[in-house]
Amino acid sequence: MKFTRLKKLNGYRPTHRNKWLFIQNGILSLQELGLLEFYADNVDFDWNRPSSLGLFEIDFEEIAKIFNRSSDSTIRIWHDKLLKLGFIEETEHKRIFKLACFKRYITPGFWRGEAGKYAESEKDQPFEIITQNFGLNLQTIGEKLQKVGKKNTKTASISPPKALGSYKDKSVVKTEEEYQRIWKEDYDCSPDFTPDDMKWIDQNIYEDPLVPS
Repeated sequence: MKFTRLKKLNGYRPTHRNKWLFIQNGILSLQELGLLEFYADNVDFDWNRPSSLGLFEIDFEEIAKIFNRSSDSTIRIWHDKLLKLGFIEETEHKRIFKLACFKRYITPGFWRGEAGKYAESEKDQPFEIITQNFGLNLQTIGEKLQKVGKKNTKTASISPPKALGSYKDKSVVKTEEEYQRIWKEDYDCSPDFTPDDMKWIDQNIYEDPLVPS
């Protein structure tokens, strides 16, 4: 199976305004929705290759550059959230995933998409209908989000001074691996405080030794 890893950032595809409901209802963050839309931009919809329909290949390092991230760790967190909730699915190939409800992102007519069909069927319908079209279950999503919330409770109340004090040392230059280790051990892989955040603080915030903490 051969893919073009990432498509050029031009061209056109349909999108639906009701995608913002996933943010409004607390299902996805703005960044996670942005990644989902990016995947939709890169999905394969060539009917001459039926085995690849709805599939896309990922390259976390390249995606991190597009999202202006210094490392791909945050992208992987967003990706795992989409995977856990069912917006994307794994395949037998390591770097290739399937986009749920992919026909909604494809124009009708020549490309045989169903963007118009979904727009009509979801017009003025409750949010549950939209999630069902994606093959998602709101109850299952709620349970999974609760688990994520419980996991992050011990990091949610961390104040910036405490966060800084737990790892920041201006005299030491850390590697990507060290940031990852600290993130896993001290912050339980919290999506609210990532290795990129740690690196930014190290590079931009300096503590004055003359000012008492």
